[in-house]
Amino acid sequence: MNQPEQPYPGTAVTVTLFCLILAAMAASAVALLAVDDAAHLKQLIEDSGPVQLVGQTAIFAAFALACLFALVDSKRSSDYLHLSYLLMFYALREADFHYKVSEHAKATQFKRFFSHELIPLYTKLFLAAIVILFLVVMYRYLKKQRPVFISALRARLPWALFALAWAGVFFLSQLVDQVPVFHNVTGQVFEEIFESSAEVLVLTAMILFRLQVRHTAQNGPGAPAG
Repeated sequence: MNQPEQPYPGTAVTVTLFCLILAAMAASAVALLAVDDAAHLKQLIEDSGPVQLVGQTAIFAAFALACLFALVDSKRSSDYLHLSYLLMFYALREADFHYKVSEHAKATQFKRFFSHELIPLYTKLFLAAIVILFLVVMYRYLKKQRPVFISALRARLPWALFALAWAGVFFLSQLVDQVPVFHNVTGQVFEEIFESSAEVLVLTAMILFRLQVRHTAQNGPGAPAG
């Protein structure tokens, strides 16, 4: 009978990491909401501002790590290859890449991009191909990784807990973006904080996964974190 993996790092480190991220989120919200100058606040949370820069740096770092692990980890190379594409799409979407492919794109949201009459058909087909490939890769990846993730959650492995936290924070960011009652300055502040925090959680989950793999390989699945 296979022994379940022991969580690594230990509970104290995992809780500390969660607390640090939550504290950073809370401190960011307090600092941003205290800004009286609307123009300055917009600069802080727009694409080139520090809030989004933190998240974009984290998600591109996660993408780079996935590419690196795809090269050095022969056992999981195909999984990392799929993950790297998903992270690439995630990074480009959060960086509003679709705004760059047409001068008219910035006037519309991504979900209305394909129905915009002024955006050329070839541009729509180009992005449609990327989206379709993304959906295919995501389906294949999730189908394979779903039992692994569920097992890791039951074992309370830190990387899985952070991945679950990412899903929750990402959902909150989309909720704030879509619900009209949040379409104000305060809502925009929280949306950007949630989005950046979700990207930091992705990077943290990836790093913790590698630490877990290394710990299990060196000490066996039943070894305590120490």
